[in-house]
Amino acid sequence: MSAKVKLMSCIFGIIIAFGVMIMGVFAAVQQNITMTGDVNFDIADKTLYLRDVRLQNGLNDPQSVPGFRPGYINNEFSLDLSQQDLPENTTGTFLLYFDIVNLIIDGQTKEYVAEASWTGTPVSGAEFSIQSGSEKIAAGTVPPSELSSATPISGTVILDVSVYSGTSFDLSSITLTIREPVDLSDVEYTIGENNEIIITSWGDGENVVIPGSVSIVDGKLVEGGDYKVTSIGDDAFANNTTVKTVTLPDTIKYIGSRAFRNCSNLTNVNLPEGLTEIGTNAFYNCTKLTDVVLPNTLTTLKPYAFFLCVSITGTLNIPASVESIGNSALIYLGLTTFTVDPANQNFAALDGILYNKDFTTLVAYPTSKATNDYKMLESVTTVEISAFRYATNLTGTLTLSPNLINLGQDAFFGCMNITGTLTIPATVTTMGSSPFVQCQITEFIVEEGNTHFTTVEGVLYDADVTLLIQFPAAKSVENFTIPSTVITIGGMGFIYCSGLTGTVNLPAGLKDITAYAFYNCTHLTTLTIPASVTSVGTSNTFYNMTNLKTVYIDSPTIASYLTGTGIDNTGGLLGNSSLETVYIKSDIVSSLASWFTANYTQGQTADGYTAYTKN
Repeated sequence: MSAKVKLMSCIFGIIIAFGVMIMGVFAAVQQNITMTGDVNFDIADKTLYLRDVRLQNGLNDPQSVPGFRPGYINNEFSLDLSQQDLPENTTGTFLLYFDIVNLIIDGQTKEYVAEASWTGTPVSGAEFSIQSGSEKIAAGTVPPSELSSATPISGTVILDVSVYSGTSFDLSSITLTIREPVDLSDVEYTIGENNEIIITSWGDGENVVIPGSVSIVDGKLVEGGDYKVTSIGDDAFANNTTVKTVTLPDTIKYIGSRAFRNCSNLTNVNLPEGLTEIGTNAFYNCTKLTDVVLPNTLTTLKPYAFFLCVSITGTLNIPASVESIGNSALIYLGLTTFTVDPANQNFAALDGILYNKDFTTLVAYPTSKATNDYKMLESVTTVEISAFRYATNLTGTLTLSPNLINLGQDAFFGCMNITGTLTIPATVTTMGSSPFVQCQITEFIVEEGNTHFTTVEGVLYDADVTLLIQFPAAKSVENFTIPSTVITIGGMGFIYCSGLTGTVNLPAGLKDITAYAFYNCTHLTTLTIPASVTSVGTSNTFYNMTNLKTVYIDSPTIASYLTGTGIDNTGGLLGNSSLETVYIKSDIVSSLASWFTANYTQGQTADGYTAYTKN
C-alpha cells in the first residue's frame, strides 16, 4: 500500500508531509516488516535532497533501505522492507533514519525543521510509539553542483518504533513534516518543573505551529533545544479570533482552562498522544472546530471542555484511558453518537449515549441524535448536569427512569421538541434548577410517594410548595395565581411561557424572583411586585416581555433602586419597550433617580399609588 503526501504551504512556510505505510506481520517466532510505497515530494524551490533512508534492527548498524533512490525530494522512489526482520525478542524495536540535505538553489539559504509523528489507529494487544524530537536542517549546506556521496548530511530525522511482539497488525501513516522554523519572539511563557515550558500567551497568526522543544535566548524562546513545551496555559489563546489551525507537538501533556475559549474561527486542533488533561472551558464556544479525536493518553476532561463546539459532528470515541469527564464537557456538540473503548473501566456507551460503566449515570446524550418518544434506561439513577441540553432532535414524549434519584441542573434545557405530559418518578430526591426549560410540556405529574416534589394544577414545586420550580412552557393559562405559600420563583421558572396571558398574581409572601424567571413571557400584560419581594435576578429576569404594559411596585426594595443607579437591579423590568405605565406605592419612595424621571412623567395619585407614564 502506498501513501502520497505533498508539500503544503502555511503561515510558517513550506510544509512537506509524507506518509509511509508500513505493513508488518509479527509472529511469535519470525517477525517481518514490509514497507512499500511511492512517496511524492513537491517543494517549490527544490532546495532539499533526500540522500538516504536507513533502517536499523536491534544492535546492527543502520543499513540503506533496499531499492531506495536518492534525489531531489520532488522525485518519486519506492521503499521495500520486505526482507527486513525484527529481532526475535520480547520487544521489537527498529529505527528509521531519513537523511536530508539542504541545497543552495539560486542563492537561497533557508533553515528548516523536521518532525516525525504517527497517525495510525490503536492496535489491540500492541504497544506502538514513535518518538522523535525536532531536528534542524541547516541552511545552505551545499550547492547542487557539489553534491556527491560524500556530502555532509544537513539533518537526520530518526523514528524510534517499538512494538510488542507476538501480535499481528498493520502499521500506518508515519508522517514526516518539514517546515520553516516558528517565530517565537512574541510568545509569553513560564517555566514549570523539570524545565518544562508552559505557553501563557501566543499572539497573532492564523495557522499556529507550536514546537516541542525550545531554547531560551535573552529571555525569548527559540525553536529547538533542551526545554520541552508541555502545557498550553490558562487563557493562552482565549478570545483569539484570528487563529484558524493549531498544531500541537507530542510533548504536550496539559491544555489549561479557557486555553482556546471563544476562538471563533478555530477549525482544527490536533490533540497529540501524550496529552492527559483538557482543562475547564478549554475549547468553550469554538463553534467552527471540527474533527476532534481524543488521544489514547487522555485521562481527564474538565467541565465545559468542548461545550458549544457545534461543528464537531458524527461520532466521538472515548478512549480506554479516560477516567473523568466533567459536567457539560461534551454537551452541545453536533454529535450523533458516542462510542467508548471496551477497555475503559469508567464509561460505556449504549445506543450512542454516554453512561458510566454500570449504566447508573447518564453522562451525555449526543446533541444531534434523533429519537422519538425517548424512554430512559431503568438502571439510570442520575442524569448529569446539562446531559440532554439542546437535544432538539429528541421529539415526542419523555419517560424518565423509574429509579431516577438525581436530576441535574439544566438536564433537558432547550429540548424544545419534547412534548406532552411529564411524570416525575417517586424516587427523585434532588433536582437542579431549570431542568426542563423550553421543553413543550403541557403538564407535570409527580408520582405518589415522592416526598420532595409536588404539583399544583400541573406546575412543578418543591414538596412544601415554597419554591416554584417550573411552569410548563406549553401550558395555556390566563391570569395565573401562584399559591400563597411560595416564597421563591426558581431560576427560569416561567421562561418562554408564551401561553401565559393577562397577569401572574404573585403571592404576598414572595421574597425572591430569581434570574430569567419571566424571560420571554411575551403575552403577559400586567405585573405587580408585592411588598415582600427583597430581590430579583439579573437584568434578564423580565427581559422581552413584549406585551407588558403595566407594572405595580409595592416592594420598597425595588422602589429603592429607582432612587439611585440600580436600574439593573430591577431585573430589566423597565427595559421592556411595550411598558406604558409604572405605578409606585406612594409611601415607599420620596425621590426618584434622574434616569427614571427623564423617561417617565409623574401623573395622578390614586388608591395609594402614584402613576408614572412613559415619555
